[in-house]
Amino acid sequence: MKFLFSLLFFVSGIAHAANLTESQLNSWFSASKQLVPVIEQIEQENTFQDINNPSQFADEMASQLSRSSKSDEVTAILAKHDLNIESWAQTTEQVVFAAMAASAEDNMAQLEQYKTMKQELLDNPELSAEQKQQMLQMFEVSDQWINQLEAVPQSDIDLVKPHLDKFNQELGWDLDD
Repeated sequence: MKFLFSLLFFVSGIAHAANLTESQLNSWFSASKQLVPVIEQIEQENTFQDINNPSQFADEMASQLSRSSKSDEVTAILAKHDLNIESWAQTTEQVVFAAMAASAEDNMAQLEQYKTMKQELLDNPELSAEQKQQMLQMFEVSDQWINQLEAVPQSDIDLVKPHLDKFNQELGWDLDD
């Protein structure tokens, strides 16, 4: 199942939302479980578009779900949980980034290695200003992801982390790949 990967294609940043609550997470999870087959159908239609800017996750997800052929079905499922597409997308954004941040905690050495490598390249006196600018452009998307993950409130990470196995099993997420 590509549920998580579909969500990740919508890439975004944390949109200054309030910290997640247990109640919010539970409602989101219940709704998300019911949405899995609908999301899979939308995926099969190939109507999801990649989003390259991490700051557009929730807005783009909501927009694309609203425009999908299954928008009425999505809206009906979410209404059963007192959610709408926008609130579900915002919570999904927070949960996805908290889950990614929780998973990234185990890979901090790689993150530090990336930052060191980037700095060494930028500090290289043999590279021209133009070459350094080109390198900065290459690092831009990765830096956006890293900035978003570093901005996740620790309380969100702490709330989501114990649920990762459940998300993996019941929503088809696989954060280990």
